[in-house]
Amino acid sequence: MPSENLVQSSQHSQTKASSDAGALLSPDIQLMLLTWLSFFILLVILKRFAWKPILQALDARENTIRQSIEDAEKTRAEYLRIEEKRTQVLTEADNQAKEIMNQSREAALKNAKVIEARTKQEAQIIMENAHREISAEQDKVAAYLKEKSANTAVELASRILRENLDAEKQKKLINTLIEEI
Repeated sequence: MPSENLVQSSQHSQTKASSDAGALLSPDIQLMLLTWLSFFILLVILKRFAWKPILQALDARENTIRQSIEDAEKTRAEYLRIEEKRTQVLTEADNQAKEIMNQSREAALKNAKVIEARTKQEAQIIMENAHREISAEQDKVAAYLKEKSANTAVELASRILRENLDAEKQKKLINTLIEEI
């Protein structure tokens, strides 16, 4: 008996399942009309109260994004213009620095040549002055020696004349006087 109950219950569940499957597959007109009606009511409510704000929010977002892209392009163009100007200014500053360095170098070389010429001129003047002083001293020494020689010759002659001596004494006297000198 228990196996009979089991067979009957499985047959009963199969018939119930097949009737439920048939109900699901067959359209219920009332349910379908209610579903379409609720869909259209919801569609009208959404269109009236939610669709416009949603579209406005989307339009506002689109405009914000478009404006941001335009601003970014303007900023990029401004950056490129500033970068080009910065490069131009740096190039110009570099050229000016090079020009200043060249001018400074030329001025330094010119000053060095002027200083060298002045130094040579001053050295020449010093040499000429030294030569003149040496010549003057030589002339003084020559005059002094002439005077001294003349004085010595006069003194020798006067001694020789005072001592009328013979030739041998005269030679000794002259050698003695020469040694004194």
